[in-house]
Amino acid sequence: VYGTPNYLPIDEKHKLNPENFYGYTKLEIEQTLNWFSKLRNINYASLRYFNAAGYDLDGDIKGKESNPQNLLPIVMEVADGTRKKMCVYGDNYETKDGSCIRDYIHVSDLADAHILAMDYINKGKNLTVNLGSDKGYSVFEVLKEAEKVTEQKINFDVVGRRSGDPAIVYASSKLAEELIGWKAKYSDLRTILMTMWKVYKP
Repeated sequence: VYGTPNYLPIDEKHKLNPENFYGYTKLEIEQTLNWFSKLRNINYASLRYFNAAGYDLDGDIKGKESNPQNLLPIVMEVADGTRKKMCVYGDNYETKDGSCIRDYIHVSDLADAHILAMDYINKGKNLTVNLGSDKGYSVFEVLKEAEKVTEQKINFDVVGRRSGDPAIVYASSKLAEELIGWKAKYSDLRTILMTMWKVYKP
């Protein structure tokens, strides 16, 4: 819902300016929930995920994503041999290694946030908060760490940038910590990749 960040980390006071249809639909849903809450006196939680990733820590859920469009499952498909190689969209961004930086949040952290959010809205208040890890990893950092975790070579080609891709995006989740006592516990890159590789490993 934020679009290209005007400042980092992005907090909930940041201007709402979605730059693609996906983000537009998210903002429309938030606005509809807000109206519905006013009209029907029903509380809601709007949890603004950043990049959800990983598999549950207990290993109970093992379904792989079908035709993934996001970086981490694509990396896993290269590691397990489903794909021969992948594309890195641009290596000339104004970042430490030229590749985009994104905020990845483990699904187990997100699950915890849902429970805390339900408790919060049951007390009679609406909730809109970011759920992120308060830091970002570059594409090349992801590839290097994935090679360590999987012990496989991650083959890639650098291609042109995608339209609308900001160089750096990561969230501040201070408001979530303040309001519902939530903070990411499992969203370091190694934990995310290890839980994924347990599912993808041939």
